[in-house]
Parts: sequence; C-alpha cells; structure tokens
Amino acid sequence: MNEAVDPDSPIGRTARAWALAVAGEDFPPERSRLFGAWLDADPLHRRAYEEAEGVVLMLGDLRSLGVAPAAARPAARRPSPWRVPALAAAGGLLAACLALVVFALPGPAYDTRPGETRQIALNDGSQITLAPASRLRAASRWRPRALSLERGEAFFVVAHQDGHPFTVQAGDALVRVVGTRFNVHHGADRDVRVEVEQGVVQVSDGDEDRAVTLRAGQTALADARGVSVGALARPDLAGGWRQGRLAYEDAPLAEVVADLNRYGRSPLAIGSASTGRLKVTAAFDIAQADRFVAELPRVLPVRLVPDGQGGRVLVAADPKRAPEPHAR
Repeated sequence: MNEAVDPDSPIGRTARAWALAVAGEDFPPERSRLFGAWLDADPLHRRAYEEAEGVVLMLGDLRSLGVAPAAARPAARRPSPWRVPALAAAGGLLAACLALVVFALPGPAYDTRPGETRQIALNDGSQITLAPASRLRAASRWRPRALSLERGEAFFVVAHQDGHPFTVQAGDALVRVVGTRFNVHHGADRDVRVEVEQGVVQVSDGDEDRAVTLRAGQTALADARGVSVGALARPDLAGGWRQGRLAYEDAPLAEVVADLNRYGRSPLAIGSASTGRLKVTAAFDIAQADRFVAELPRVLPVRLVPDGQGGRVLVAADPKRAPEPHAR
C-alpha cells in the first residue's frame, strides 16, 4: 500500500496549494497546462494532490456542518497507546467514506445566458467553447472527462489521454473521443447533431452496438430514427456559430427558431407543432438573423404575426386553418 505523502514536505505543500486553487477558481488555459504538467511529472505528485484534495473537501463539509477544523480547535489530549489501533481503524473507515463521498460529488456545471458565450479550460488541457443559452455539466469531480450537454451547443478541443476517453452525453446520444475537435448541438426536440473538424468521433444513440464512426468533415444526426451520417462542405465549417454563422440542412423550423432565440434576438415563437416540423435548408450570418426571419414567408408556408408582448409568432399561412395560438 502506498504511504501517505507528508503534507509539510515540499510536494505536500505544493499539492495543497493546487487543491485549494482548483476548489476556488476557474483556470485559464496556461494554468491548466502547468497543473497537468505538475501532475504528470511524478506519480507522487498525483497521490499527494488526491490526498490534499480529500482534506480540502472534508474541511469544506465540516464547515458546512458548523464544525471547526482541527487547527481552529484547542489541542486535544494525546491519546493513550492502547487507543491508537482503534483510532487508526476509524481513520481508515473515515478515509473510505470520504472517498465514496468525493467520488459521488456532482461535477461543476457551466451555463451561459442568451447572447453570451463562455470559454472553459478543463484541468486535463481540454478546451470548450459554450454557445449562448447552453448548459454543460461534468459527471462528477472524479470524472471530469465525462460531460453532459443538457441544452444548447458547444465546441470541444479534447486533449489526448491514453486510456481515458472523453465523452459527451446529449439527450440519448453519446459521443466518445480520445483527442479531437468537434461540435455538439442539442436541439429543442432532443435531436443531436455532431460535426467533426479534426480527429475521430464515435456517436451512438444509447446502443453502442449501433455506434457510427465520424472523421474530419463528417456530421451525424441522432434522433428517434437512430444515427444518420452526412458530410460538411469543409471540415472547418464544424461549429460555424463560433464565426457568427448558422447553417442548416433539412432541419426542423423549431430547431432554427430555438437557436435564434439563444442568440438574444427579439423573441420568436412557433404557432403549432406542424409549423415547427417544416424543414429548413439555409445558411446565414447571425447578425442578419432578423432579415432571415423576415424572408421566411417567401420560402415556407408561414406568416409572421405579433404576439402582443414585443415578440413575433410564426403561424401557418393557409387562411382556411383555424387561428393559431398567439395569433389573435
């Protein structure tokens, strides 16, 4: 069994400093690289860090319960020798319990508001660009490379780690990679689109036996029918929203409207489910979104009506249909 690292040794003090920093700040890319390099330099570094992190988490839990850490309490009387084995056993049990608690702690969550983007640097060196009105969460503190895109869109630049795949769950779709650059879009109707700029990505719809493999320039749509594969005009078009451009091929109108609303434009709604299922193939700059919306009645059987609250609603253009919701 590996012995504990002396917390007052140079390695122990450095590990404690990193543990406190990780618990209290977002790392920029350069700091993340320095941390990763220090962990990889010596197996003792990683062991010392794990021990220091456990102490930091335990102290945080004690404070939340109103219990002062040992350093803040009067010194206790030295235990008699016959109590040492019992204390050691209790300490081992406490350590085991703490390990279970730490493993189960929820991972950090990242959110953006409409119109806002966010750069996220993970401790493994991976980089994420989170699109507006999106939410991303890590599975746990001990599984930072297992992420869930709960809504919206994100572009991932994954650092390679042997034996440690990077996964993104979005709805029923699971994306698994080792090191690559790719985009994931979680649609309003649970459809998931994956676009690969570089490397190799595996996409499944919950059944790994039906997983498909994507390479640079390929895209996949995971929906109720399974996973279908297509192609981008160029690999560098993956995650085009980062350059202020949206593109759709045979996408539901509801998905397009949900994306436009994420970018903070004037509120736009869909009048009925059938209108939301109309298909759209288009590419336009986000800055020209209002013009694109104004042109929709020219290419789709829809019309724009005010909702009475400063927004607009897309309703069916057929005058024989009963009035759509919000159309009054």
